[in-house]
Parts: sequence; structure tokens; C-alpha cells
Amino acid sequence: MNSIKIFLYVFTFLFFVNAVYSNDSGIRAIGGSWVLIKGEHPSVQMERETIDINVYSEYYDVIAVFIFKNHGEACEVYMGFPESGYGDIGGVFDTTTAFLSFSTSVDGINVTAKREYVKGEHESWDEYRAYWIKQVSFKENETKKIVVKYRSPLGSGISMYYMGSDKFINYTFSGGNWYGKVEESRMDIYFHIPVEIRPNEKFDIKKELDHYTYIRTNWEAEEPFGITFRMKDADEAK
Repeated sequence: MNSIKIFLYVFTFLFFVNAVYSNDSGIRAIGGSWVLIKGEHPSVQMERETIDINVYSEYYDVIAVFIFKNHGEACEVYMGFPESGYGDIGGVFDTTTAFLSFSTSVDGINVTAKREYVKGEHESWDEYRAYWIKQVSFKENETKKIVVKYRSPLGSGISMYYMGSDKFINYTFSGGNWYGKVEESRMDIYFHIPVEIRPNEKFDIKKELDHYTYIRTNWEAEEPFGITFRMKDADEAK
């Protein structure tokens, strides 16, 4: 895995968060795309990922579905699902996850992933990173469906738009070290609370009838994604 590239993406987003919000801002339990633990894989491609996010007043639930295709001979793959956080996160999550819940399956069968904390430059009270690692066996030219379900607390920070706080959710697209490119990454975000979405020119987020959609196609899938919003009060929601 290109750790330097991932670190630069995270650093850039952290710089943006600190520039827009105060030092009291922070978010933890950020999920993302599966990564190959070492190097770049010569035959296994992450063809597509579909991420459904349901946002509530204190947390958000994520169901991420990944389709992997082996274009070569049978192989064993060690893959890691990222967990990260930065800002005012209230501790070092070295032995304890910040996910409120986490599970994963391969072709409909629940499997166990081992959480491994990343020591080094990410080890601090302001930033952390870990991976949920598992081994997956691919037959020759086999396709597998891998699902991850997790719950994360909302990030928060003092707003630059009004006298109050904003909330945010994040996801780290990090699938760039698989074979080829990702054909499609699709994210659908459903808010179960009345909100006002903050403008962000970086991401081409589309408003649908009952949710927001973010789609990228034929890309390296290397990008820290985030959406910021204000929760409306009861009077505004009427």
C-alpha cells in the first residue's frame, strides 16, 4: 500500500478541517475502501464499490459492498479495511476501536477480521489509523462480494457559517493498489434528520428525491471524502 499517498490525502483533508473549524473539531471511526496490505496486486481488481450511508442525530450507519474480480490464477489475498480519525478525538485508539459496531462478510458468510493498529506517524491524540485485516482466497478468474457494515459517531466542529456547530461524515476512498482501476464507486447518503448541507466545490454531490449521491467511474479510488451539514432545529423542520 502506498502509505505516503494515503498520509498526504489525510493530511490535506485535516489541514482543510483545521482551517475551517476550531481546534475542538474532530471525527473518529472513518471507514473506507479495502486496501491490499502490501504492494499492488497483479490480478485482483476491485471492480466496484457501493456505499449506503444512513445519517441520524448522533451517528451514521454504513453498508459498503465491494465486488472483487481475480483476473489470474488462484491466490490468497490479505486485505485491510481502514479505520481512522483526526482532530479532537479524545484519546489514542490503539487497543479499542472507535466504531460503535463492525462486521464483514464474504459471499454472504460472516468472517472475522483482526484489527491492527498502525504505529508511527499516525500515533497521537490528534490522529490514528488501524486496519481490519482478513485473508481471502480467490480461485482462478473468480468474483467475490465482500460486505462491510459499521456504525460511526458523527464528527463535529464549530461552524464558520453561524454561531453554533456543524456535523460531518467522512469516508476514505483508498482502493488504488488493486489491479487496474475501479469501474465505479457509488455513494448514496440518506439523512433521517432535517439538515442543511454546507457547500463544497470539491465533490460533485447530486441531490436526488430523498438522498444525496456521489459517483466516480474508471478511477484510482484514492480520495478522502467528506460532507458537512447543520442539523436544523424543530421549528425549521416544520
